[in-house]
Amino acid sequence: MSSLVSILTLVVAMIAFRFMPHPENVAPIGAFALIGGFYLNRRLALVVPVLALLLSDLLLNTQMGYSAFHAPRLVDYAAFLAIGVAALAIRNKGWKLQLGTAAAVPFFFYAVSNFGVWLTGLSLSGQPYAKSLAGLLECYTAGLPFLRGSLLGDWGFMALFVGVMALSTAAGRVQRVAVATKH
Repeated sequence: MSSLVSILTLVVAMIAFRFMPHPENVAPIGAFALIGGFYLNRRLALVVPVLALLLSDLLLNTQMGYSAFHAPRLVDYAAFLAIGVAALAIRNKGWKLQLGTAAAVPFFFYAVSNFGVWLTGLSLSGQPYAKSLAGLLECYTAGLPFLRGSLLGDWGFMALFVGVMALSTAAGRVQRVAVATKH
């Protein structure tokens, strides 16, 4: 029950964060997609981060008057799922591989999400990107300011989540030792 409360608290916190003023793309979703794959029960590792994203998108987009399910956003969902799958695949493969994967997450999301925008969406000016190499490069260039936010958000929240998990694990060990010494 305690872990369910912890997971629900994380989901509510991630949703709440998206409603607070914050720099563009500085958000916990990418970090939680990865860390969820490292730490959560395998059945929940993919569901919980996507559920948090879906619920917050539904709430935000209802306020803003557009659908959470437009094509570029569906590409984002696929990217977050892929991050979770990668985390599940390497969860017991050692900290070096996990750290390398964590370092790559914002770049992976940048590459996938901007490709989705180029393929399906409009430029920041409201005009479609040309379906050419030049249009793709224009899209990636326009996305660079968002990459900066993803780097800060993903790496910062990953560090926070890993720190919380380490403290939680240490506190659990201390509690188990205290209970064992009483008997």
